[in-house]
Amino acid sequence: MKTVKNIIYVLLLFTHIILCADEISDSENTDDEYFDFGTAEGITIYRDSLKEFDSASMEAYILNQLNGSHSDRKEFIESEFLERAGFRRTANVRFRKTKGSEKVLSILHGIGRVVSFGLIPITMKPFFEVEYAQLPTGEYYRFENVMYASDFKNVSAEVLTVLELEYKLQIEFANGILRKDNLNYYTDENIKKFESLVLKLPDYPESIGQIKKRYLNELANIKNAFERLKNPTEDYLRALQNLNDFKEHTNTNQFQRR
Repeated sequence: MKTVKNIIYVLLLFTHIILCADEISDSENTDDEYFDFGTAEGITIYRDSLKEFDSASMEAYILNQLNGSHSDRKEFIESEFLERAGFRRTANVRFRKTKGSEKVLSILHGIGRVVSFGLIPITMKPFFEVEYAQLPTGEYYRFENVMYASDFKNVSAEVLTVLELEYKLQIEFANGILRKDNLNYYTDENIKKFESLVLKLPDYPESIGQIKKRYLNELANIKNAFERLKNPTEDYLRALQNLNDFKEHTNTNQFQRR
């Protein structure tokens, strides 16, 4: 009788081992709608792959704009992201709408200037907007400052990362172009941060995957520009000098016209 019990116990144990093996096999052939999200102590963790956002959602709108043309992307960051949050398109000046009392004061100053025929120096007050903060040349407001004041602060984490990358690309890196007023942002640390954010993006849905590919291409342009900054050739230095001469000449002509 004891022998029979032992045999039954062995059979049950063997059945359990087979069932566990089947479960492991099934997990290795996971459906395409799941993807490997990392491992911990030999255990593979899966999560649902992201689906396309609802067409009426804020996320879908943002991704649609940033998958558009260069001018669409530029207009979105400068107008909808910066200006609507109270920042100038240059990203280094803050402004706000004027109050009723300030509008009245602006009108009174205008009337006073007309009545005095300009003989009395009266400083004109802004009517619609007033600038109240400005950063030094070569500095821009951080993405977090703009995001906190924007209409997009409640979007999903993935789209938030896309927004930060687009802001850094356009404002801090000038789309891979080195300028006098963005040299402070062409650093190893800032470029590595941009790269880590790009790699953090998922490949799906397609609307995010397309943007990720674009950012990987832009990352190469940024790194090439940074390499030229660190190891400039004679042609590169000459081109920079010609650009500076052209800017100085243009600014001089504009001043003379005034």
